[in-house]
Amino acid sequence: MLTFYQNIIYNFFISLGVLLGGCLLGGVAAALVGHPPLKTMIDLCERFKIWAIVVALGGTFPSFKVLETGLFNGEIRGLVKQMIYILSALAGAHIAYRLIYYLEGSGKL
Repeated sequence: MLTFYQNIIYNFFISLGVLLGGCLLGGVAAALVGHPPLKTMIDLCERFKIWAIVVALGGTFPSFKVLETGLFNGEIRGLVKQMIYILSALAGAHIAYRLIYYLEGSGKL
């Protein structure tokens, strides 16, 4: 059984990995078919960001169930934990997006 802190770390790195892996391999595919790889990677990052968060959380239905229980049954502890998991996954996806964005050269480190 994973602890609360382990789940936070897992969610962060799963969403980071999904986005980085998907975008980098999408860039390879774009290069193979003759499209600009870095532009394609940025476009894919924008499209995949929400899906990386969903994958890290293990699907949307368990998350909604915990949110519903927290809101309507007054179980605030579960609600807060789920919000932290969502924020962790969102942070991982956003950092992956920023790494791809800097790789493309649009941003400055």
